[in-house]
Amino acid sequence: DVTNACPRACSNCTRMSAHARAPFFMTLDEFAQAVVSIRDFLTESEPDRFRRPKLIGVIGGEPLVHPEFAALCGVIAREIPDRRCRGLWTGLHLDNHPHRDLVRTTFGYLNQNLHNTECVHQPVLVAVEDVIQNERRMWELIDACELQRQWSSAITPKGFFFCEVAAAMDMVFEGPGGIPVTPGCWRHDLADYRDQIERWCPRCGVCLPLPGRCDHERADDISRSNLEALRKLDSPRVRKGDYVVFDPRPYQEQQNRVGWHPLRYLRGKRP
Repeated sequence: DVTNACPRACSNCTRMSAHARAPFFMTLDEFAQAVVSIRDFLTESEPDRFRRPKLIGVIGGEPLVHPEFAALCGVIAREIPDRRCRGLWTGLHLDNHPHRDLVRTTFGYLNQNLHNTECVHQPVLVAVEDVIQNERRMWELIDACELQRQWSSAITPKGFFFCEVAAAMDMVFEGPGGIPVTPGCWRHDLADYRDQIERWCPRCGVCLPLPGRCDHERADDISRSNLEALRKLDSPRVRKGDYVVFDPRPYQEQQNRVGWHPLRYLRGKRP
């Protein structure tokens, strides 16, 4: 996760970029250390349950706004020789971009969401602990979270995290950081992530059946506890009033499950 800087201000962004008081940019040394620490994941981890090919992804924010993007490409190309195992997540057009050719020669996998069709985002900042009063049921929802089943772990300048949204929350809410980024850090037992899970999962809304919000609305759905914390941190988006306070009182889980696909961003697409 090389930066949280982004030219967009999408609703319910999983990086919560609009709440950051200042962007971060991973240094070249941090990036090299991150790539080296996880490169053997490609060959030594268990097969993917969906039989997907494995790769190391460069994500953000918007990676292409990183001031040393070209140097980052040099690092990942050096440390991961197989181009097919290098991925880039971007929301920018590449046709006339100065890094167009570099992107095409460096990355074998390109995930490009141009946000030019209706795109919806699951409310990340509606804390499940604010909505589900039964603690046992709350943890059942967390354990069944589609994010941890289908998406990825992440490395930020603050460490290695079991979940990329947990990594973003740690950055936004000024958490204690993740597991040290050292060779084989991805091999840790689940118990080693217990602190991250107990800190961030109850504050996240990805596991909670809720309707998404269109990205162009530029507003976040936020529940009480997260809103209070963001106010204390002087969140720019909260300061501007670009949010909707979530009222948990009328919430009905089963009713919200109808047609719910938390990881479906583009409307009309199959999950």
